[in-house]
Amino acid sequence: MPCERKPMRYGHSEGHTEVCFDDTGRFIVTCGNDGDVRIWESLDDDDPKFITVGEKAYSLALKNGKLVTASSNNTVQIHTFPDGDPDGILTRFTTNATHVTFNSIGSRVAAGSSDFMVKVVEVSDSSQQKTLRGHEAPVLSVTFDPKDDFLASASCDGSVVVWNIEEQTQVISWPLLQKSNDVTNAKSLCRLAWQPGMGKFLAVPVETKVHLYERGSWDHVSTLSDDLLTQPINVVSWSPCGRFLAAGSVGGLLTVWDVNSKLCVERQKHEKGFTVCSLAWHPSGSQIAYTDTEGCLGLVHRLISYRIAFITS
Repeated sequence: MPCERKPMRYGHSEGHTEVCFDDTGRFIVTCGNDGDVRIWESLDDDDPKFITVGEKAYSLALKNGKLVTASSNNTVQIHTFPDGDPDGILTRFTTNATHVTFNSIGSRVAAGSSDFMVKVVEVSDSSQQKTLRGHEAPVLSVTFDPKDDFLASASCDGSVVVWNIEEQTQVISWPLLQKSNDVTNAKSLCRLAWQPGMGKFLAVPVETKVHLYERGSWDHVSTLSDDLLTQPINVVSWSPCGRFLAAGSVGGLLTVWDVNSKLCVERQKHEKGFTVCSLAWHPSGSQIAYTDTEGCLGLVHRLISYRIAFITS
């Protein structure tokens, strides 16, 4: 499959870094340990605009002209995009939030925290919050069911949980991960991802493989693997069409599967073998942006077959 991996760019200071595209695909947006959000017009942008959101920025999400960040002052903040004007605090925790995400229409934000809690907040009215309690260690990641009925979360307590959002109850819990006492000590960030559209599958990185669980039955229905994956997968991300799943691993391997056939259709190696800690697909399906634990930003582009599949699916 013809594609190209561009040389990586320095974006942030050493440490955890995250990346996403805006809704149009015009901008690449990153955050990192320097407390800045950077807005790149392209990977070649030598002067990206930046917004300082705190001493450190742990996570970001972007939807409908709203930028949400988890920063070191234990808050989840919202800014306008791309102007970067502060637009209030969505929620607070007793310690830092570790991951934030929007639902599919941008009306809600979910945040997981090192104080073991998950919160779901209405963007239009931050007083409308639901708190999901049950994890016994810091939360690694959160992801919404595209239909907005469920939320899945992974935790350092070793569990992956599916929650009923309205009832604030656990639907099912799987003991899938190695236990740790803090996100920084976890073998994997276990960044879950729910298939877009109908949300048929929840993708969960487990060691060197990805488990697919079926929405509703919650059965483990498939496993994606590759012989070259020898270190834990940190993060997974679905293509916009929902047919392909990309994974980034400790050790820097980028892998893409066709979920229908379970075949690995693309492999790319980080140029220096650093850990990939964030992945994002361009809205067209033709590019994947990724960041590493050294604060650098990379891009795989000309993913022609993915773009064709997206258009024809």
